Amino acid sequence: MRLFSVTTAVCVSLLTAACAVGCWYRAEQLRSEADWLLERSKAQASEFARSFNDTLATQQLETFAKRRAVMEQAHLWQRGQALGVMVSVMAAACAWVLSLLRRLNGELEDASQELESAEAAEPLSVRAAIRPSRP
Repeated sequence: MRLFSVTTAVCVSLLTAACAVGCWYRAEQLRSEADWLLERSKAQASEFARSFNDTLATQQLETFAKRRAVMEQAHLWQRGQALGVMVSVMAAACAWVLSLLRRLNGELEDASQELESAEAAEPLSVRAAIRPSRP
């Protein structure tokens, strides 16, 4: 049962780390798309400056609106990435603490068994001499 909890914590840590990497990848794709939309809107702005055509200004505003929507999505994926990293680190810390507790419990069981075997091997008279008498 104790080994199961350590294994579960390690699996949760690895799973959330993989989710964080996936979120980073998706956010990077969205940032790349937002950069492309920014360059496109800059080109539309320079073309508008040469011609003063209202349709070009409308297209530029639409491109900026699309870029904003893409950046909002990228921001959400970044939040997921940060959450995944935090949960992964917490699960890894829990796995480490649980493994330390498991090791400590094993050492305590070994020590108690050694103590019980040492008490069983002692003669009765020595045990009575070691224990203080009660008033």
